[in-house]
Amino acid sequence: MPEPWDSYLVTYHDDNPGITEDCLSNARDGAGRSPYDWLADAVPADASTVVDLACGSAPLAPLLAGADVIGVDQSAGELARARGPRVRALASAVPLAGECADVVMTSMALMLLQPLEAVLAEVARLLRPGGTFVATVPRRSAGSPVFAAILRDLDQVGLGYPEPLDDDVAERFAASGLQLEADESAVFARTVRDPEDAAHVVRSFYAPGAGDRQLKAAVATLQRSTPVVVGYRIRRLVARR
Repeated sequence: MPEPWDSYLVTYHDDNPGITEDCLSNARDGAGRSPYDWLADAVPADASTVVDLACGSAPLAPLLAGADVIGVDQSAGELARARGPRVRALASAVPLAGECADVVMTSMALMLLQPLEAVLAEVARLLRPGGTFVATVPRRSAGSPVFAAILRDLDQVGLGYPEPLDDDVAERFAASGLQLEADESAVFARTVRDPEDAAHVVRSFYAPGAGDRQLKAAVATLQRSTPVVVGYRIRRLVARR
């Protein structure tokens, strides 16, 4: 049986700090943007205070040089790599004052944060009236053929995230006082050039329950023809309080 997501995620990120950012920072869409560039594009230019929930190693902070970015994460390993002000806390219980932020954002994490309603309520509490919430999440079932092959090798086909953001996402946002204004998708491609990079990409996949056999099979899939391109389909949600 797969390990429970909550315990899996804490161990995973403490053991692999920065791995998501290391992989996705090299992925690009047709306009040459990384997933982090795309998220930052949705942050209003006049935002002065930004809270980055589940910030990881805080790759977004350098893209928002005109704002004070406060990173929040529960992983000590990730926060040790993060730049700027940072707070170790759950996304559902952030020790910051209400209405302190012009923007709350979260990259590739909203589908993992439980319970979602408590996290969205915390987002609404942190935002000033008229503030912006931006989140990116992966579309796990809609990546490239190589992406799908890795999921197959890791025995993750058909296994969703703890909080699937399905067709009711607008209603779930609205219940917390957040009005969904945009729901878009884009594809970001990353070239895998050598065996070491292949192993790094495979380790970047969330795969609770996967053992050495599955990991080796996925790495072998990437190594059959190098360089090989992994395509990540990512969804961007933008809401207002």
